[in-house]
Formats: sequence, structure tokens, C-alpha cells
Amino acid sequence: MSQVTRLPALDVARGIAVLGMIYLHLVGSKLANILEGRAAALFFLLAGMAWALQAQRTFPSMKFARRALTLAIFGALFHRFVWPTEVLVPLALMMVLCFLLWRTGQRAVWSALVLVLVVTPLVPRRYAHFVTTDWLDDGSHLADHGLGGATFRALVFDGNYPILPWLALPLLGVIAVTGTGPTTKRARRCFWGALVVAIAAQLYAERLGPCTWIPTTLPFLLRIGSSAAAVIAGLLWWDGARGLPRITQPLARLGRASLTHYVLHIVAVFAPLRLLYPDEDWPVHLGLWAFFGYVLLALPLTTLWFRHFSRGPLESLWARV
Repeated sequence: MSQVTRLPALDVARGIAVLGMIYLHLVGSKLANILEGRAAALFFLLAGMAWALQAQRTFPSMKFARRALTLAIFGALFHRFVWPTEVLVPLALMMVLCFLLWRTGQRAVWSALVLVLVVTPLVPRRYAHFVTTDWLDDGSHLADHGLGGATFRALVFDGNYPILPWLALPLLGVIAVTGTGPTTKRARRCFWGALVVAIAAQLYAERLGPCTWIPTTLPFLLRIGSSAAAVIAGLLWWDGARGLPRITQPLARLGRASLTHYVLHIVAVFAPLRLLYPDEDWPVHLGLWAFFGYVLLALPLTTLWFRHFSRGPLESLWARV
């Protein structure tokens, strides 16, 4: 059983997540409906893996806390002034929770994962009326317009990326790299297991339901989470067994600058389109032109950047701050 000591596969998976997120934001199509939630699930799973790997490298607790605080402040400003349906603040909160649980021990991480999955179906049943009152007719959440109880509810259970149940994904990522880590043999088993679960969850969603993003139901989480796990495990298996081909290197570079491209495509492409189309109903062909235009510019510029620097622009700034 060969140990995967280097994990370029995670950079490739992060690059796939970046492309998926950009496509979902810019192009409304049947493919976008299929991809819904899966790119975000990839980000969350990979985030948990990255946090655990940093923690294993004796990452100082205060440095970890400063990174989380910086991400939360930047995310709050981004949410307020650029794009309200934001993911960075929930990620910052989950970053702290995952680190604290990791410090406590693997049993604490497993217990938290089980608790999240058990509590998730109960909360919407008890507080289902908040989902209808918190979300307004224009598609915005009350938390987008001010601080208060709605902010707490958005972060905990009825926002776009609430802690219940999205925390389960980074917790699973923490577990994946704790202990023996992602060996080639383990990655192969995880790939086939996740693929079977993903197919079964997709069939369930199409025939039985309910499987909704807001509030995030367990069937929805299972569908997107198993798909993300299959992608990551498949890439780790491929990398450990034969090595990833050179054609994946551009994706890996995008993945190494994932925060930069997440923010940049919203600021440079998505936000201007929203000014022209406030209801986000621009034609599909316009979204495709915007998507391919951004990618065709981003790939060579990212390659050029990494010839001189080891981190992406915003990644470097985040590390320094």
C-alpha cells in the first residue's frame, strides 16, 4: 500500500471546483442544474482536508485564529458590498470549529459529524416557519439587510451555506487526512464507495425527494457530498497509482489560486453582468462567452504568476495578513 505523501490531486480537485463554481455563476443551463451544489461541496471537503494538513504541520493556534478572523472580516465586507450570497464567513466559522475539534481528537471530530447529521433533520422541522419568513420575494435573505436573529439563523440552518449541515463536509475532509492519510488503496476503496452512494442519492433525488438546498436536506447533502468525495478519491487514486498527466497542471494552478479566482470572477465578471441584468437572467450564450473568456484569460495569467510566486495573489495577501 503506497502512501500518497504529496497531494497535487487536491490542487486539481480545487481547480475543478473553481471551474464548476464559475460556470454555475455565469451560465444557466441543464448542466448547471446537474452541477448545483457539487462545486461548493468540493470546496468544503477540500477546505477540511487543507485545515487538517495545516494543523498536522504544527500550525500555530494563534496563526490559525488570525487566518480565520481575516477570512471572516473579508467575507463580511464582500457580502455587504459585492455579493450577498456569500460563503466566506461560514467557511471562517467552520475553520475555527474544525481546528478546535481536531485539537480535541479524532473521536471529537467523528462525534461532531454524527451530531450534525442527527440534528440537521430536526432543526428545520422545529423552525421551518423561519425559512419562509427569512427569505424575501426578491431572493434575498433578511440577513443580507442587517444584523440580528436572521443572521444567526442564516449561519446556523437556513442560509445558503449554514453550519447545519454543511459543517459535515469539512469534518469529513478532516477525517480523510487524519491518521494514515489518503493512501492509494484507501483512495480506490473510497472512490468506488462514494460513486455507488452518489448514484443511489441521485436516483433518490429524482424519484422520491425532497432534496433541497434551502433548507439543506440530508438527501441533498448526501448527493453533493458523495459526488465530491468520488472526485477527490478518484484523483488521489489516479495520482498514487500512475501519476496525474501534465494536462491537469493548468487545473492545479487554478486550484492553487482558488480564492483569487473565486473573488476575481465575481468582481470582474459576475457583478458587471448583474448591473446589466439585475434579475440575473442574462442569456445562456452571454454566460458561455463570459465563462470561456474568463477561463481563457485566467489560465495563461495564472501560469505566468506562478513562475514568479508560490501562492496566488489573494492567497499571499491572506497569509501575510
